[in-house]
Amino acid sequence: MRLDKEFNPVPKIKDKRPKSKKKKLQMYKGVSIPSKRVRGNISKKDYERAVREFGDACAVCGSPYIEMHHILYRSHNGRGKWRNLIPLCPEHHRGKTGVHANYKGMSDKLRNERKRMYGDWYWADKYDLYKANLIPNTTDEAYEKFMLTQEKAHKNPSSIVNQ
Repeated sequence: MRLDKEFNPVPKIKDKRPKSKKKKLQMYKGVSIPSKRVRGNISKKDYERAVREFGDACAVCGSPYIEMHHILYRSHNGRGKWRNLIPLCPEHHRGKTGVHANYKGMSDKLRNERKRMYGDWYWADKYDLYKANLIPNTTDEAYEKFMLTQEKAHKNPSSIVNQ
């Protein structure tokens, strides 16, 4: 019996990974743009506004147990703003009959509904609109003013042509 093969109390030396460097903030026309991850997060204010606008129950079945779903996924640059959120129960969010399991059908239906209600920029935040030169600055007032004009235009389709 050879003991050197069975037990070796000396730990193996592992090389430490170098610490990852923090990414520099993206700048656009002198304005620092937060990271994609930060912009995709749902703030408490936006969560509460989504509940106020769309109800505190699942939009599909009415269950009171809800999770907020990004209609345009964060991986596709959907932001955590209330117009891009919808309350869904765990089954309709992550389950077999949910938007993540049935990727195209239900998700496309929700996206088309939001475009009809709020316009093509429903998923965007103030930085997206600023980078697209749709608003003059990154203030919340400029963002809301633009979004309200989009909302009004989509409630009255004839005014879309007039813009």
